[in-house]
Amino acid sequence: MSANPKILIIGIHGPYEPWLEIFANGQTRTWITNNSSCKIVNIFGVALSTKIKDVDQRIYYLRWSQRRIIAYSALLAEALIKSILFLDRYRPRINFKEQRTTDEIWRIKMPDSLLLQGVKNLLAFRNSLEDDFDFLVTTITSTYLNTELLEETLSRVPANGYLGGRIEQSGRMKYQQGSFRVYSRDVVQTIVENTRRYKHWKIEDVAMGDLVSKLYSVTSELPNLTLKSLSDVHALTTEDLKTTISYRCKATDGEKRIDSDIMNLLHQRILSGE
Repeated sequence: MSANPKILIIGIHGPYEPWLEIFANGQTRTWITNNSSCKIVNIFGVALSTKIKDVDQRIYYLRWSQRRIIAYSALLAEALIKSILFLDRYRPRINFKEQRTTDEIWRIKMPDSLLLQGVKNLLAFRNSLEDDFDFLVTTITSTYLNTELLEETLSRVPANGYLGGRIEQSGRMKYQQGSFRVYSRDVVQTIVENTRRYKHWKIEDVAMGDLVSKLYSVTSELPNLTLKSLSDVHALTTEDLKTTISYRCKATDGEKRIDSDIMNLLHQRILSGE
């Protein structure tokens, strides 16, 4: 345990709408601006053309087809193709780093594709080890983090062999859901040393959970909530605001995502304490 743990937060984003708007008007204007000792890095790949992005999405979402034969065939084909391509050996590099006032932007020289989510996430883990940190936190665009509570909580947990965050279940396996994952540095090192065991054909956070579950057996649920509307923010109790570290802000108003509106209202409530 460390009274003042060094925390590296990596946000993993897509260079597309609505994510760019949520990042700019939600995260960047709220929790990323907090006076925190956490180092915050946000990473983006190279945007695909509209037509290629559409094909990428269509192929990716075939796994959820209501026709089982299509879903299983798509997964089988994806697993076969990704095995032939040796994706575990694909090492895209960071093309550009931009230091901003409260965070750092990494531009990765790779297509920002749903089918390559695993490659992008593993790059984040691999490159994180170039920084000095006790804990790595990974998150996504629709997440609001209370960094003050995060620091307080991680000052009380083991500095080795620690895995925590938002915990979900797939079959018998418990895993860290991609919106909020926490790892001690030694766990990150072990993951990087075992990336060849990562199954790129699985959904990214499930694939990471599958890899980690072969190496560790303990995960810790950290306080988190999902906010689906502005009303959900108003309904939060003072106790909720004092204890919740991670909020998944995922909501629409008609066809428009309003995650950033939720984050801004939530930020006001956290700052005021009411």
